[in-house]
Amino acid sequence: MAPFEAVLIRDLPQSLAGFVALRDEVARTPQGGAALLAVALLLYAGDEALGAQCLAAALDQSLLRAGPEGRQLDPQDLQRVELQVRKQRYLPRAYFSGAVPHNGYALPGPPYEVQCSGSPAGWSPEAGSLTVFVACSGASPRPVTLKRDEQGLWQAAEYSSLLVGIRNPA
Repeated sequence: MAPFEAVLIRDLPQSLAGFVALRDEVARTPQGGAALLAVALLLYAGDEALGAQCLAAALDQSLLRAGPEGRQLDPQDLQRVELQVRKQRYLPRAYFSGAVPHNGYALPGPPYEVQCSGSPAGWSPEAGSLTVFVACSGASPRPVTLKRDEQGLWQAAEYSSLLVGIRNPA
C-alpha cells in the first residue's frame, strides 16, 4: 500500500452550503474525495438530516435517486448508514487523526486531519474509478472507490467498508 498523506479540513461545515464549498475545495484529488466522505459521515453522526444531504453531495451520482428535495441517497443505502452509525456513534471519528480508542475517539480541535493513501490503487480505466484507503484508528485502513465527475471532483462510488464496525472505545 502507498504511504499515507494528510488531507486537512480547516473547520467542520455547519450547513449543506458550507459542505459543498468544502467539497469544491478538497475533492479535487481522490484523497480529498475520500476525506470528504469521512466528514459527511461525521456530520451524519451529529445531525442525520444534514449528514444525509452532505453524503448525497459526496457520493457519485450512480448511488443517488431522485427525491422531493433533489438527488438523495437510495433508501437502502441510507438505512445501512443509519444502522451502523447509530450502533457506533463514534465510528466516523475513527477516520480523523487523534481520535483513538483510548480517548473514546474524541476529536481533536481543528484543523482536522484525515490520512488517505497517497497513491491511488486499483485503477480501473474501464470503469473510470480508483480506490484509496482511509486510515482508521479502530481498525485497518478502509478502501473507498471513487469516480471523477464532469466538474473534476472525486466522489465516492463504493464506501461500505467505512461503515464496518471498529474497536470499542476504552
